[in-house]
Amino acid sequence: MRIAIVGAGLSGLACAHELERLGLAPELFEKRPAPGDRLPSPETLAQFLHLNPRQDIFQYIQEELALPLHPSHAIIRMVIHSPNHEAEISGHLGYVAIRGRDDRSIERQLLRHVGARIHAGAVPDVNELRREYDWVVVATGNQSWTQQFSHWEADLGWFARGALVRGDFSPGELHFFLNTRYAKTGHALLSAIDERTALVGVGIPNSSPEEIERYWEALRDAHGQRWDSETEQFRIERYECGRIGRIAVGNVLLIGAAAGFVECLGMNGVLPSLASGVMAARQIALHDRSLERYARRWRVYYDRLRRLRRNVNAWTDEEMDRLALAVKMGGGILAHSPWNLLAPGGLIIDMLRMADDPSPEVGLQ
Repeated sequence: MRIAIVGAGLSGLACAHELERLGLAPELFEKRPAPGDRLPSPETLAQFLHLNPRQDIFQYIQEELALPLHPSHAIIRMVIHSPNHEAEISGHLGYVAIRGRDDRSIERQLLRHVGARIHAGAVPDVNELRREYDWVVVATGNQSWTQQFSHWEADLGWFARGALVRGDFSPGELHFFLNTRYAKTGHALLSAIDERTALVGVGIPNSSPEEIERYWEALRDAHGQRWDSETEQFRIERYECGRIGRIAVGNVLLIGAAAGFVECLGMNGVLPSLASGVMAARQIALHDRSLERYARRWRVYYDRLRRLRRNVNAWTDEEMDRLALAVKMGGGILAHSPWNLLAPGGLIIDMLRMADDPSPEVGLQ
C-alpha cells in the first residue's frame, strides 16, 4: 500500500509513526528544509483542558496514542494577571512541550522514531498524489488544501506577536496576562523554555498586522522589565480556527490544523493534532473509522469552547478582574477537578445571558 503524508509537522509525523508501528511504510512531503525547522517555542498542555482531565496527558500520549514522547517539564504554578488582581494556581497543572529547533522538541523526538522517507523542500499537488498513492493524508498545518476537498467554516483568525527572551525564569511556572490595554480580549503569556530562556508574546483573535504590533509594543512597555533582552522574534497572521465538513474524501484524509484540530479558546492544537494523526493511521491500516469517530468527539468539545470564546471576545477589564478573583477563590477546583469544567463554561454563560437577551447566536465576532 502506498501512502503519502503532506506535511511533516506534529500530525504528519504522528501519523507516520503509527503507520510504521502497524507495519506500513509512508512517504512524507515537507515544504520546510527540514521537519521542525521553526522557532523553538514552549506549548502549554493544560491538564484541565484535556478531553479527559482524570487521565494524565502524557499517559494518554504514551499509552493510548503509542507515541514515545516526553514533555520538557511539568507546569506546577500558573499565575493569572488581570488589570487589578493576581491569582495563582499550584499543583500538577499540565506540561510544557517544546516545539521547533530544539533537541527536546516534539518534532525532534518523533523524528528519532520515524524511519519513513521525507522529501524536504517539497510542495506537491495533492490532486496528483491521490492518483499515484492509495492514500493521501493532508497534514499541512493550514487550510491551503482543505477547501478543495471539504467545506471549511472559519470561526476566527488568531494574530500573535512576540519573541524569545533572555533572563532569569522558573521552568514550571506560567504567567497569563489578561488586560485589554495590551491584549484586547486575547491574552499575553510568559512561558519558560529553561532557566535562561522564555517565550513572551501576545495573541489576539480577529485582529490585524498593524493592531497586533501596537499591542505587542504596549505589552513590552508594561512588562519588558521581566526580561533582559530579546533574541528571535515571531509573527503569526490569521491562524484560523474553524470547522470542517468532511474529514475523509475518497482516498484523502485531513488531519491536524488542516482539519480544524485547534481549539479556538487559546490557539492550541498540540494534543488534537497528535491524536488526529494517530487516528488517521489507524483508519488506513485497520480499515475502520478511527479518525471519523475522533473527529465527532472533538467537534462536540470544540463547539463548547467556541461558545466560551465567543463570550470572552466581548469581555472588558472588569470581567478580566472577575475571572482572576474567581480563580483566586476556586482555582484549585478548576485545576484538580476530574471533569473538564472549562468546556461547558460557554454554554452556562449563554444560558445566563439569554435570560437577559434572548437574541439568537450569530457566530463568533
